Amino acid sequence: MAKPIPINRRWQENQRLRENNGANPAPAQPEPVAQAPRRGYQEALRQLMQATERLVPRREPPPRIIPARYRETCTGCGAPINPGDPITRHPRWGYWVHVGCRDRQQRAARRVIEARYQGFCRACARPIRLGQLITPQRGYGWVHLECAHDEPGSL
Repeated sequence: MAKPIPINRRWQENQRLRENNGANPAPAQPEPVAQAPRRGYQEALRQLMQATERLVPRREPPPRIIPARYRETCTGCGAPINPGDPITRHPRWGYWVHVGCRDRQQRAARRVIEARYQGFCRACARPIRLGQLITPQRGYGWVHLECAHDEPGSL
């Protein structure tokens, strides 16, 4: 069996045959069309978008409210969130908070949750058991609540 011809050689051979036969001339390249300035079109589109926004103001979708599945501390007020309490995500922080805390501007001092998985505390090297209160600590990950340093911005 003969060795197949590489693609680029086959293309070159086809081009030579086209030139010699004249039967199937190569398609002519289209000439580039000069682009007209589109500044007027973009300006008209921007004005149309502004007029549409004035007529139909953007509405935020309603917040998703769900019942809590785990015990944790509300990042908005610092009070505990118990399973079954209605909670929603805070629009700026992204943490789960009470529905009434959704519009708060200031956070609680620390985010605290119950451990859902076993692990170990990087601050004290003791095990973290299910149900223990843990908090995120910058540079350490999740640590026991009693092992957490009181530093600003430790959430």
